[in-house]
Amino acid sequence: MAKLLRPQRPNAGLRREYERKLLKLLDEMQQSVEYWLLTAYRQNAGRIAQDAAPPSQVPASWMAWALKRLQRRWLRRWRDRADRIAKWFVTRSQSISQAQSIAAMKAAGFTVQMHPSRVLNDTVKALIAENVSLIRSIPQQFFQQVEGLVQRSIIQGRDVATLRDELQGRFGVTRNRAKLIARDQNNKAFQAIKRAENQQLGIKEGIWVHVPGTKSSRKTHMKMNGKRFKLNEGLYDSDVKRKVLPGELVACNCVYRAVIPEFGD
Repeated sequence: MAKLLRPQRPNAGLRREYERKLLKLLDEMQQSVEYWLLTAYRQNAGRIAQDAAPPSQVPASWMAWALKRLQRRWLRRWRDRADRIAKWFVTRSQSISQAQSIAAMKAAGFTVQMHPSRVLNDTVKALIAENVSLIRSIPQQFFQQVEGLVQRSIIQGRDVATLRDELQGRFGVTRNRAKLIARDQNNKAFQAIKRAENQQLGIKEGIWVHVPGTKSSRKTHMKMNGKRFKLNEGLYDSDVKRKVLPGELVACNCVYRAVIPEFGD
């Protein structure tokens, strides 16, 4: 009879540390952008309020220049930090997953040694690239939205206080996205590495374990609980009209129990 390994879960401490690193960088950007952008806006406040000002005197070009300068500076900083943060995160996730796998196998009566494989190395490289892309997208999306925000403020003649409030609101949205990236990637990376490790050990199937979300649960995933699936396929999710794996969809907290095959399976 096949044995089941105990379910293994992503490390909450790693998620919090990943989130902390992203928010620290975001807070630094917020202070810089608010200070320099509001300073430039304040210096032009009188002209912005003059609806009848000739086009050549409207300070839109000056504000656009200030914003582009800030954007170049912060995109460069996020680009540099993204590589380091992503490599750190995926490496830590791999270490945690490996330690859990060895402990789970030992609890089931097996002694294993984990060695890097092509599949595992490819998985790690893909995860690093994905996280680099996501981290870099944080300031990219933010500055795209702020550009429109500043243009509307100039056109409508808004005061500095209104622009500050709108900037803070936009930073709030960006902070929530950074938190989602940290939480979601912590699940995705752990599960992807776990599957690669299991397949390296000859484990090809798992039992789906539904883990409720913080606010709600996917009904399709609740129905998947306890069902057996192939690690290279997953189970069919009628909501997205395709097969999915635990932790694959955004905000999915589901995990699985690895099925250790009997000799001869």
